[in-house]
Amino acid sequence: SADDVFFERFDSETLSQIVDARVVKVLRDGKEVAVYIPEDMMERLMAANTGFATWAIPYVIDSVLVDKPAYNAGLLPGDSVISLDGEKISFQSFLAEMMNRKEHQEKLIAEGVNPHLINLGLIRDGSYEEVTLETDSAFQIGVYATNQMDKLFPLVEIDYGFFTSFPAGAKHGVNTLKNYVNNMKYVFSKEGAKQLGGFGTIGSIFPATWNWHQFWYMTAFLSIILAFMNILPIPALDGGHVMFLLYEIIARRKPSEQFMEQAQIIGMLILFALVIWANFNDVLRFFF
Repeated sequence: SADDVFFERFDSETLSQIVDARVVKVLRDGKEVAVYIPEDMMERLMAANTGFATWAIPYVIDSVLVDKPAYNAGLLPGDSVISLDGEKISFQSFLAEMMNRKEHQEKLIAEGVNPHLINLGLIRDGSYEEVTLETDSAFQIGVYATNQMDKLFPLVEIDYGFFTSFPAGAKHGVNTLKNYVNNMKYVFSKEGAKQLGGFGTIGSIFPATWNWHQFWYMTAFLSIILAFMNILPIPALDGGHVMFLLYEIIARRKPSEQFMEQAQIIGMLILFALVIWANFNDVLRFFF
């Protein structure tokens, strides 16, 4: 739970809720533990240019390549790898450790350690076993892991009819807007300004191959962003016009034409500056 709000589902919004919470309760070794999240957690993550966390995906073997280290060691499809050299692992942490060994292999060899030699703890047919093997020169063992989430986690499928899909979609849209608005505060921080992106960033969030669900989802998300940005009280945007209309209602007089023209120019300069800065960040990320 995050701030005593229990999660009904686990997705990208869940991680956002955890980062924004002050107290997160987790299960650790069978016990409930309270973890206190610093208020500047998001700023720290942006400064380090790293993500907050990822879900620990179990390392379940889907297939074994013939004449590869795993095949020669007797690993079988369906084996669930749970430890590496006595340490609990997930699929991601195993890959990270192999990359780390590859990067520091010369140092390990100098220390008298064989970086390719590993001991795997696994569950096979409900029984625990250990297997010792050596990776190949690329620090791979020659297996494909199961990537079908429905085989790794208990999933609940909810079907929406034609009419029930409208309120469900509206609810999801409102939640998306709320999360976006909550994250707007980071834009005005030093680290948040560095994360602004332009056309390159927008293009990168779309999948490389056609995926109709992802395409329309991102199109709707961009529409929500543009709608919210348009109501910001910046001259040259609709929000700026509303701001001047409210002033006219309260003050009972219309701002001068000269003031309105200057405000429009300032608003356009602000928008152009934001667009230039966002695309400049894209250029920096591309080359550096």
